[in-house]
Amino acid sequence: MDFLDEFAALRETATAANGLVRVEVDGTSDLTGLKLDPRALRLSAAELEEAIREAFGRARAAAQERVTEAMPEVLKQDPLELNSLIEEITADTQAEMNEILSTVNGLTLRLDRLMGQ
Repeated sequence: MDFLDEFAALRETATAANGLVRVEVDGTSDLTGLKLDPRALRLSAAELEEAIREAFGRARAAAQERVTEAMPEVLKQDPLELNSLIEEITADTQAEMNEILSTVNGLTLRLDRLMGQ
């Protein structure tokens, strides 16, 4: 399981209105569950809306904190440092690909000579 799968599998819950409203989100902050105690229906519409928003905000903040903690260190780097790292990896990869292509071309020439004999 890679870290993206872990984010999707991560779950955080939070409550509001003295536990009458319970919200669950995943690591991408998608709402995955909402439980309302029957007593929550006694709240006014505005109070219920606020309780849901409050619980969702708490659950989302907790999920984002866990995601940040679980994120590989390389992704936490400053974007400029990350761009530099990507450029370095790209240059190294290109150099390795050029070396491989050179070797393949050499082998192809040898094979052509052998097949021509």
